[in-house]
Amino acid sequence: MQTKKPSELTAEELTAEEKKRKGIYIVFSMLIGVMTGVSIYGSVKNGFSFFTVMPIIFFPLFLLNLKQYKEVKKEIKSRNIN
Repeated sequence: MQTKKPSELTAEELTAEEKKRKGIYIVFSMLIGVMTGVSIYGSVKNGFSFFTVMPIIFFPLFLLNLKQYKEVKKEIKSRNIN
């Protein structure tokens, strides 16, 4: 399935997309936070391991999601929706 650019979406689709992206952003934020905590704890207790680099592996996905969420919010603001 190919996703549309925010400029190609209708007002209803944009608001639905914003809600979806916001939920994904919140989940990724919590996931990165938990993984960071686990990696710090694991590094202190056991030294360097695979779990030490887990937040670094997922951080680009987090940034990609953040970028998409901001694009949707920017399009909503430009159309004066809400």
